[in-house]
Amino acid sequence: MCSRHSIVTSVSCCLLLPWLRLYQPVYETYGRYWPYIHHYIFVGMIIMQITMIGLFGLKSKPSASVATVPLLLFTIMFNEYCKIRFLPSFINYSIQNAVENDELDEKSGEMEVNSKNAVNAYCPPSLRPLNQMLSKASLTEPLLSSV
Repeated sequence: MCSRHSIVTSVSCCLLLPWLRLYQPVYETYGRYWPYIHHYIFVGMIIMQITMIGLFGLKSKPSASVATVPLLLFTIMFNEYCKIRFLPSFINYSIQNAVENDELDEKSGEMEVNSKNAVNAYCPPSLRPLNQMLSKASLTEPLLSSV
């Protein structure tokens, strides 16, 4: 009985699966969830830091509690910086558009110039040469310019 059931199941699965489309991923988001994931990571870090401030306070460790407050403030400031700097890239461009822009740059010969701009965009200010001045506008402009 068990052998007959497994044979029927294996044959019917082979006949039905190609039409069920079970293996086509319909959940591809092209990076659209990354801003949400980034937000949830920072919310988790902030909750953990607030919890640690309270725990240090309950354990009668006021110096540790006070030392954790600047960490919380720096975390919030870094979250705001990341939103200003990187969120426009995720809102304005999908991966498909970025690939199309790269292909257009290759055809027009601008790939090397744009690659240098991308490298400079991700280079922290502390690692930049001294003669290169950081303008305030570069902190608020999106990484990719609109086409």
